[in-house]
Amino acid sequence: MTQLVEMAVWLIPLAIFVAVLVVGYLVRAALYRLLTRWAQKSATQLDDIIIATTKLPSLLWILILGALITLQTVEIPERLDLIIDKLLVALLILSLTLAAARLLVAVIQQYASRLPVESALPMTGLTQTLTQWAVIIIGVLILLSTLGVNITPLLTALGLGGLAVALALQDTLSNLFAGLHVILARQIHPGQRIRLDSGEEGYVVDIGWRSTTLRSPSNHLVIIPNTKLAGSIVTNYNMPDPPVNIVIPVGVSYDSDPEHVEQVLKDEANKMIQQLPGLIRDFEPIVRFQSFGDFSLNFTLIVRVENFDAQFGVWGEIHKRIFKRFQQEGIEIPFPVRTVFLKDSPGPLGRAKIQQKEGR
Repeated sequence: MTQLVEMAVWLIPLAIFVAVLVVGYLVRAALYRLLTRWAQKSATQLDDIIIATTKLPSLLWILILGALITLQTVEIPERLDLIIDKLLVALLILSLTLAAARLLVAVIQQYASRLPVESALPMTGLTQTLTQWAVIIIGVLILLSTLGVNITPLLTALGLGGLAVALALQDTLSNLFAGLHVILARQIHPGQRIRLDSGEEGYVVDIGWRSTTLRSPSNHLVIIPNTKLAGSIVTNYNMPDPPVNIVIPVGVSYDSDPEHVEQVLKDEANKMIQQLPGLIRDFEPIVRFQSFGDFSLNFTLIVRVENFDAQFGVWGEIHKRIFKRFQQEGIEIPFPVRTVFLKDSPGPLGRAKIQQKEGR
C-alpha cells in the first residue's frame, strides 16, 4: 500500500505533465492551422513571418508551461523549487529573445524589399548579424536582471575587457567598421554588379562582418576584405539606375556620304529597338560622326539596354544587322590601309610606293 502511495506521488504529476503537453500540442496545432488559413487570405506578409518565427519556439513554451503547472502539484524543497523556477524563466526569456531576433530580421527584410534600392539600407549578412546580436544582448541583460544579477559591475568589466579585445582584434574590427561604412553609405547593395579599380568585378552576393563576396562573370566567388572595398574606387553598374548605354564604333570608307551613313545607322537602330529584346524603346538612338580616321570615317552609334547583362544578348545581333544593312546600301567597311613612301635609294626599292592591307 505504501509503495502504491509513493508511486502515485510521482505518477500523478507525470500524468499532469503529459496531459498538459498533449493538450498544449493539440491547441497549438489547431491555432497554427487557423492562423495559416488566415495568413493565406491576408495581403500582408507579417502574419506569415510571425507564424514561421514562432512555430518552433512554441514547442518549448508548451514544455515550460507543462513544467510550471506540474510543479504546483508536487512538494519539493523550497530552494530546489526556486532553482527550477529560475531555470524555466531563463529558458522562457532566451526562447523569446531568439524568436524576437528572428522575427525582427524577417520584418526588416520584408520592409526593406519594398523600398527603392537607393533609399533603403542593404539587408546583408552583417546587418542581420548586428540586428540579431542587439536583440540577444538586450534579452541577456533582461535575463540577468530578472535573476537578480547586478549588471552594473558586469558592464564595467565588459568595458575594460572590450578595450583589450579591440587592441587584439584591430584587423577584424577594421573590417567590421568598414563593412558598416559600406552599408550605411547605401551605394552598394547585394545583387548589384560592381568593379573595383584593382580589377575585381562581379555581382555582390553578401556584405559580411569581415569581407564582401562577389560572384564573378565566370561564376566564381571573389572574397574581398571590407577595408579594401571601402578604400577602393568602385564602379557600380546599377547606380544611379540599371539601364546602360552601349557605344558601338562604326568605320566606313572615305568614299561614303556621311549624311547617308548617319541616316542608315539611325534607321537600322530604330528597327532594332522595336525588334530586339533588351533594348529600351523610349531611348532615341544617337548617331554621331566622330572623327576622320587613318583609313575610315568613324561614326558612333549609342543605344540603351535595360541592364548591364542585357548588352551581351544584343551586342552581336546589332553588329550583324549593321553589317548586313551596309552591304544592302553599298556602304564599304574598309580594311586598315597604310601607304609607305621610301626615300631615293639605290636598288629595286628606290622610289617604291608600297600599299599594305591588313585584315582586321
